[in-house]
Amino acid sequence: MKSLAVPLGAAALVALCVTGPSQASVGQKPLHAALTKMTPEMIAERIEVRDDPLEDHVLFSSKPVFRKGGFTHGVAVRDGFIKAAKSRDGAGVSWRVTYDLTYFGARLDVTQIHLRGSDGLLKLPPTSVRRWTEDCGEVLVTCGRHMTVEFEVPETVIRDVAAAYRPGDRMPWSVRFKDDQGEGLTVGLAPVEVAGLVNAVDRWK
Repeated sequence: MKSLAVPLGAAALVALCVTGPSQASVGQKPLHAALTKMTPEMIAERIEVRDDPLEDHVLFSSKPVFRKGGFTHGVAVRDGFIKAAKSRDGAGVSWRVTYDLTYFGARLDVTQIHLRGSDGLLKLPPTSVRRWTEDCGEVLVTCGRHMTVEFEVPETVIRDVAAAYRPGDRMPWSVRFKDDQGEGLTVGLAPVEVAGLVNAVDRWK
């Protein structure tokens, strides 16, 4: 996986500066200022809620909250958001994070996700990794490669991220995508956005 450094608002700020499998140098860029000026209450009002009576859960999505993509070193993050599915029978909530990437050149891969919670480092498998290439026809150009990575996050970690929210704090909560060679892409969840999503889920009856 090649070195990347892509700023992104919403669910993710991407900032990668990987020098090799040891990952001795990992860059972090601050969350977008416009996002951190919002409060969890403001974000909760923007959460998309799908209450479909034909489904056994209510679906919440932070996708409409804040969009700010970035591009550098041949890789762009086009989107990043979190979904929560709240069971109607009181069984609980599942939380899924999604990132959409576009890049050129050698194929990138994600086989494991690392993130920290109150119990230490977690190593999670991706729920899905979908890839496709643009149809460039007869044009002699390098076609863009697209990849969507999704992974489930334990509720305890989601609430750890939400609890880390501090007004005006632009520090993201780091998440790392890893490949089989040990190299990684570091992204970050915005605590204010996660806190807003948690608020929206918790107050739904």
